[in-house]
Amino acid sequence: MLKRLLVLVLSLVMVFTFAACGDDSTTNPTGTTSKPDVNLGAVMDLTGALSGIGSSLADGIRLAVKQANAAGGIDGARINLIVEDGKTDPTAGFEAVKKLGTVNGCKVIIGPMISGAVLASGEWAAQNKVLLISPSATSPAITNQAWRQYFIRTAPSDTLQGKAMAQLVIDAGYKNVAIVVQNTQYGVGIADTVTSLLAGKATVVSTVKYDPTKLDYLSDLQAVKSKNPDVVIHAGYEDDAVIIFKQAAQVGLDSAKWITSEGVKADKTIADAQAAAFMAKVVTGTNPVAPAGLALAATYAAQYKAEYNRDPGTYNDTVYDATKLAIAAMQNVGTTDAAKISAEVLRLGKNYAGVSGTITFDQYGDRTTATFEQWKVVQSGATYKYEQIKLINQ
Repeated sequence: MLKRLLVLVLSLVMVFTFAACGDDSTTNPTGTTSKPDVNLGAVMDLTGALSGIGSSLADGIRLAVKQANAAGGIDGARINLIVEDGKTDPTAGFEAVKKLGTVNGCKVIIGPMISGAVLASGEWAAQNKVLLISPSATSPAITNQAWRQYFIRTAPSDTLQGKAMAQLVIDAGYKNVAIVVQNTQYGVGIADTVTSLLAGKATVVSTVKYDPTKLDYLSDLQAVKSKNPDVVIHAGYEDDAVIIFKQAAQVGLDSAKWITSEGVKADKTIADAQAAAFMAKVVTGTNPVAPAGLALAATYAAQYKAEYNRDPGTYNDTVYDATKLAIAAMQNVGTTDAAKISAEVLRLGKNYAGVSGTITFDQYGDRTTATFEQWKVVQSGATYKYEQIKLINQ
């Protein structure tokens, strides 16, 4: 009797052991099998200086994932989106990347948003074979990094945006240029690009690289004012831009025109009446957008508004494209090998029809062309809004 009982126990152990070592699929009550979820990570800046943009971008990723799951997920597996807060901080962004890669097992992460966080994370991502796809990290310093196999960006490099900003200076005939930018990879990248492109065409009379966390720039702006610039090139984020514009008005820098960057263009910036009034008076800016008349862009904008009851904003289109490319690549080559997924994203990115326009990546994973809008701020009753002036193709 004891012998028969022992045989029965061993048989049950073998059954459970074989079940545990299977293909990880599960059987639901209807008798059909379902595949385990595929984790997709995202590092968006939900707090910090880019929170006004980051929360909106996270919604763009959620929409792409929702649509993909409704269409069957990835080879029948549901996509489980895990969003971490990069906090508009390089260290926090890196920690979020590590958490998603190690704790959650994500092989693909949409983000980080800012260039500093990408530069902090890139080597770790390559060593741990995790693919990062950023919709908004634009610094030219990223371009030639050794770990680029594991980093792709759907946003254009500031080599292209800096060219658009410099062209606005040249076309307007400005001769004395001041540069006021964040002392970050983002700000310095724009400053360096614009400075090089204006050589022989205009004189840079002052360059200020400020701490975006300081939020008091009166002495810097007074020094800029003393140089009597015709135009000020600016690159910043929402929080510091509000202070910059308010204090620029205080020191009389509304005597010069301003050309600012896409990091400023958010509802949060024009929510401050003083900053918005200054912007309406003297500020114009650049921002990557889809080409005019692109049907895919119009369709996406309508889907986004239907889902969230607001219009998509800066980088909503590039984050949607990043997510769609990642999902398509994982569908084509599998979900576990980041090197293969990266190669497939690059392969797909040859005249890829995106909602941000046609995407063609170079050998590094940077877009080769982009369209930028020139925008302005106008008063509308008691509030302010952004309006497009024209498009600039690069």
